[in-house]
Amino acid sequence: MLDKDDLQAIAELLKPIYDKLGSVDGRLNSLDDRMGRVENRLDKMQGDIDILKESSEITRSAANRLLDWAEDASIQSYPLYRKQN
Repeated sequence: MLDKDDLQAIAELLKPIYDKLGSVDGRLNSLDDRMGRVENRLDKMQGDIDILKESSEITRSAANRLLDWAEDASIQSYPLYRKQN
C-alpha cells in the first residue's frame, strides 16, 4: 500500500506532464478562439458574396433590357444597336 510520501513522490513525477497538458489546453483554447473569428469572417464574406451576386443579377437584367430596347427598330428610325448573329 502507498503511503503519503509515495503519493507525493508520484505527484512530483506527474507535475511536468500536468503542466504540459495545461499548456496544450491553453493552445487549444487559443485555436478555438481563432477558428471562431475565422468562421465569423467567412460568414461575413459569404453574406457579401450573396449581396454581390444579387447586385450583378440586377445589373445584368437591366443591361439586357437596355440592349433589347436598343436593338428594337420599331422604337427608333435607326437602331442604336444591331445584334451580331
